[in-house]
Amino acid sequence: MKAASELIDRLSYDDVTIEAVARASGVSKSSLYRRWPSRRVLVLEAFTYRTNLLTHVQDTGDVGRDLHSYLVAMTHCLVEGETASTVAQLLSEAIRSSEFSRLYRKTLLREGRKGFISVLRRGQNRGQIRKDIDLSAVTDALYGAIHHRLIATGAAFDAPFLQHLHEFAIAGCATPAYLKQRSIAR
Repeated sequence: MKAASELIDRLSYDDVTIEAVARASGVSKSSLYRRWPSRRVLVLEAFTYRTNLLTHVQDTGDVGRDLHSYLVAMTHCLVEGETASTVAQLLSEAIRSSEFSRLYRKTLLREGRKGFISVLRRGQNRGQIRKDIDLSAVTDALYGAIHHRLIATGAAFDAPFLQHLHEFAIAGCATPAYLKQRSIAR
């Protein structure tokens, strides 16, 4: 996993092959194929592993701060090295193959969604996020905006975009008390 995730940082999706991972890890190709039935499954799991390491966000007690930190960490995973190519290709593979799509949803997508939902749920538990909010819908909106930039527009994941996306989410789902507290703090 470590060797494959390091290759993802440096190489395009097409260049992260079983052979390249075998060379980088010192593990035989046959051993890799016993664990991962295809290159795309290996790349998917390695990217998920890499993303999980890079998106761990400490609970600061402030849902707005935590959500912004998570957005920054997640988008950093997409722009570092050649990873945008990898995510775009994995998504493309998921569109073309229903079997791979199930695996994509069970690994990378589930883990990313779990991160967003965890931050938002902690906010609900502290009374910062309204209880009537569908956390899955908020997560879909955040992911949708990120993937739209990654795949469709190619626009940057710059600080203004992340700040606007964060503010959009908070304005739509925060409790009145939390919004008041934030406006006083500014």
